[in-house]
Amino acid sequence: MSEQDDQTIAAPAERTAPEAALVCGTQYLKTSGTVSFGAPEVFYTLPPRPHMALRIDVTARQIAEDQPNFEVSLAISATGYRQAPTPDNAEPDRLYQIDMVYAGLFALQNVRQDRVEALLLIEAPRLLFPSARHLLLSLIRESGFPVVNIQPVDFGALLQSRRAQS
Repeated sequence: MSEQDDQTIAAPAERTAPEAALVCGTQYLKTSGTVSFGAPEVFYTLPPRPHMALRIDVTARQIAEDQPNFEVSLAISATGYRQAPTPDNAEPDRLYQIDMVYAGLFALQNVRQDRVEALLLIEAPRLLFPSARHLLLSLIRESGFPVVNIQPVDFGALLQSRRAQS
């Protein structure tokens, strides 16, 4: 009796839909700009822990019509202040302003139309953010300012907030 005789022959498996995927390609710094206010005098009186205000916006655009390739961009604006704003001082002295756009190329594979927005505006930015945060902190440090800890961003909540404002 051969080995083949002992094997059970299974019925053909049901065909399942190919698995959906968000494929990340190249990530890159698209633009950046840095302003140090009051340099060089500002460096003599730096606070040990400046306050930083951070604004983030996410955009996605299809690169070519009828193709599943997209550029997803994180526009990040970071402003360093001598201290946190208060009711008495809504605009404290600015130390620096850094504006940057960090982007990535993404391809969608086997994705239903109702999932495209969430993948491009939540999952893709979640993949880009660690590198963008690292680059932002490097720009702050190399500009001569103390860095602060930047927590991960909830891009789902950011999308909901954006929808509520529309």
